[in-house]
Amino acid sequence: MTSDERPTVQAAMDPIDDMVLAVRGDGNSEAPDYELPLAVPLDTASHVLGLDLAEGLRLAESNTYPVPVINVGEEGFRVGTAPLIRAAGLGKVCKALRVQG
Repeated sequence: MTSDERPTVQAAMDPIDDMVLAVRGDGNSEAPDYELPLAVPLDTASHVLGLDLAEGLRLAESNTYPVPVINVGEEGFRVGTAPLIRAAGLGKVCKALRVQG
């Protein structure tokens, strides 16, 4: 997939029945190119967006993070993978998650 292609992102079930994002680069295949988690920790998302963790946390707490965040209470913040892909690109997200296509 080239960097200018817009991936198709859909929710799906992986082989052990966990919900994942099934990402298809060109839409020509039944099988997804990647299966990614629905959300990632704030530190991972901040890394993808080029923010240090302290800045990411400050932005999340002030509700000004570049993409929507999910406050999971004592566990901190999580960021949806689909909005992160839209903001930073699939390549950066896959690299941060160490996912191979």
